[in-house]
Amino acid sequence: MTSYAFYRSVTDQSRQSVFFEAWGVPDTIGGRFDMLIAHAILLFRRLKKIEGARAEEAAVRSQAFSDLMFKDLDRALRETGVSDRNVPKRLKTLATAYLGRGQAFGEALDSGDEKALAEAIERNAGGIVFGADKAPSADEPSSYTVNALALARYLQAADKTLADQDDDAVLDGELVWPMNPHHVAA
Repeated sequence: MTSYAFYRSVTDQSRQSVFFEAWGVPDTIGGRFDMLIAHAILLFRRLKKIEGARAEEAAVRSQAFSDLMFKDLDRALRETGVSDRNVPKRLKTLATAYLGRGQAFGEALDSGDEKALAEAIERNAGGIVFGADKAPSADEPSSYTVNALALARYLQAADKTLADQDDDAVLDGELVWPMNPHHVAA
């Protein structure tokens, strides 16, 4: 089923070591969630661009992927010890984070401005992704800013890589991501 191919591709790509080892994304539940969501946003953006006779199919597959992703997040929360009573609250928080990031990242990706995307990353995921308590000052860029810029460049490249793929291949779950995220962001 395509939703499983989508999910496997998104999770595999979101676990690339460069995110955690070079760009300061903590190898924690929060950091992994942020990378999963960033890649899911890119896939959802690509599926929404499919038009014509296959647009409805893309919408159905997009929803199936979303359902699978949140079902797996539900399972993961339970496995980490979140009580049955608190799982729905946590899922609502995660869904809200996803929707907010989807809008902010989408607008920044549409603008083509890597600094706007880096700012959206810092604003929406910075505390979780980079472990920062506050945004860096404009006078001295911190590693937080450098990491956000690297991630922004990578997300732009991944968005373009997905956009350049054939609709049929995408709908079949044959997703291609940038092979070396570290090289893309340099």
